[in-house]
Amino acid sequence: MDWTRFGLALVVAGVVTSLSDWLFFGVIFHDKYRETPNVWRTTREGTKIMWSTILAVVGAAAFLLLCERLQVHSLRSACGAVIAVWIAAALPITVTNALYVRHAPVLAVSHALGWLARLAIAGTAYVVLMP
Repeated sequence: MDWTRFGLALVVAGVVTSLSDWLFFGVIFHDKYRETPNVWRTTREGTKIMWSTILAVVGAAAFLLLCERLQVHSLRSACGAVIAVWIAAALPITVTNALYVRHAPVLAVSHALGWLARLAIAGTAYVVLMP
């Protein structure tokens, strides 16, 4: 594996994922978060954003390594990996959280689509930037 290209794919995935997280987890349905203020932690926003970004980069790195292990070489096979991981991990966790956490159901849809976007970004970065 070419670690320079891996690093580049990780940086690109990290930056673009950060933007998609801002869209799916912050902007879309922003007013719905205010309906249940007692659900959300009151720590500083900067701290939450920092940890969320770090975890997004770790997740992107794990997905890039998975693509390498699965010998993903085309956008079609990357899409298969994206859908499989989304259905196996991100979607069940998001739906389960929505069942137990009192917040607007539309937030679960936004979060699920946000996870799909994260995975799709990492898969695309892998196919485009890895040899």
